[in-house]
Amino acid sequence: MSNETTKNQPKLSFTGTKPQTKPAVKKYRPDNSDNSNSSMEELNSIQVQLQVMNEGITNLRDDVKGMLKKDEVEQLIVNTSQIL
Repeated sequence: MSNETTKNQPKLSFTGTKPQTKPAVKKYRPDNSDNSNSSMEELNSIQVQLQVMNEGITNLRDDVKGMLKKDEVEQLIVNTSQIL
């Protein structure tokens, strides 16, 4: 039955030109893995910065303690020299 209907149909012939189409532009959508990777990198960067700041504060604290001891020693020297 389908053979008979296709025989009776006229063949279509297209002689015109195809319309020009624009190529599809794919937009970059970051995967969830990209987002989590950048978040992890940012977290690691912040942790490194905090460690460096913590070490800097510790060093400053030690320096201040040393300066106080130095002042105390100098004061003791001044006091003992006044006694002598």
